[in-house]
Amino acid sequence: MTGKFVASCKEELEVRNCGFAHLPAEEFVKSQWQTRTKSIFFLLYRLALAIFFTGVVINSVVVAVERGEFSKYFIYLTHWGILLCMGTTIMGAILVMVWHFHPEYSEKVCNSDEMPNAFKIYWMLHNITLILSVCITIIYWAILHNESMPVDPNNILIHACNCVFMFLDLIIVAYPVRIWHVLQPITFGLVYCIFSVIYYAADGTDRFGRPYIYNVLDWNEPGKAMVTVVGTILLAMIVHMLMFAIYKLRVKIYLRYFNHKPIIPTNSTLQLQTGKCDGISMVYGSDNKAFSISERY
Repeated sequence: MTGKFVASCKEELEVRNCGFAHLPAEEFVKSQWQTRTKSIFFLLYRLALAIFFTGVVINSVVVAVERGEFSKYFIYLTHWGILLCMGTTIMGAILVMVWHFHPEYSEKVCNSDEMPNAFKIYWMLHNITLILSVCITIIYWAILHNESMPVDPNNILIHACNCVFMFLDLIIVAYPVRIWHVLQPITFGLVYCIFSVIYYAADGTDRFGRPYIYNVLDWNEPGKAMVTVVGTILLAMIVHMLMFAIYKLRVKIYLRYFNHKPIIPTNSTLQLQTGKCDGISMVYGSDNKAFSISERY
């Protein structure tokens, strides 16, 4: 099993896996575990997740306003993270709704030899949000949190639930994790790092008036700050490899225990033409007995 995983990693490191090419594209609007081409349960899940993270953001804003700290709201990486969670899950919900209620769009996606740009943007956002959420949770509870910081509902929502729900999302969705895509959250992290340098140079302060955003990212001590930056990059790489391993395990479990179940076409699915979209899907499997030979896709 270890040998297969190593071989899989080597294959993933091919240059062609740096970009956003992936077929079948419909895996971005489906669950790994659904048994129909369109699942109302997955749609409801997507909507619920988007509503949840929207609520988390609204709650965090209300808390910041009540504490008189809203002017500093957007300087914290935690808030960047939950805003990304909200944006990513809202976009995911919209894509699934369009797939579910617009058969002509479903046909277009299925018959295309290239992923829609909206799917590529969503994939990138999900990659960044997943790794960022896990890293934020680890760094906060392992390094930043102290006794003066209350463990209240808002703290749990923005420093724990983000990680938990994005991790669960990885288990539920059907699309892959690419090793090279670790560059995306790292790039996002470097953008925040540059922002923190500019903020420091502009004499910016945290919510307590101290000349830094985080004490571990204090540019008065550039050596210490650079250790934080390098350490965070290494953490992101480790977390990403762990997410890649979990993705591989997810697919392995599906292929071993669920792949024999046929995909049942729904009435809302547009009839697809013969010979179109005949790629093997992690959702469909290689033998979809719910369709005749002329209807498989």
